[in-house]
Amino acid sequence: EALQSLHASLSQKVVDGPRKYYRVPEWAESSLPDVWFDACQVWEVLAADLSISPVHMAAAGLVDPSKGIALRFPRFLRIREDKGVEDATNSEQIAQMYKDQACTKTSGGADDDDEY
Repeated sequence: EALQSLHASLSQKVVDGPRKYYRVPEWAESSLPDVWFDACQVWEVLAADLSISPVHMAAAGLVDPSKGIALRFPRFLRIREDKGVEDATNSEQIAQMYKDQACTKTSGGADDDDEY
């Protein structure tokens, strides 16, 4: 039921390609999504933790000069009807959440073995 509802609402937001303000690295050509959407929903997700990623670009350059941050084992919880897309978690907040994790506080920050 949830998947059908998401499909119905998102199918109306399909666009031809990424918006100019989407950060898509050139080397990611092989991992591009099949479908692009206009930003229209805020999703609440649960994850085991956040890790440094050479692939994912969330908060890229804020914790590591050339890498971003990824969610480990992400799970969709719900659509946040009370938030607009401008209220979604931003890059600075993601970087701060990464730094605030117990595992990064004890090791002193981003480690090479922390990549996902």
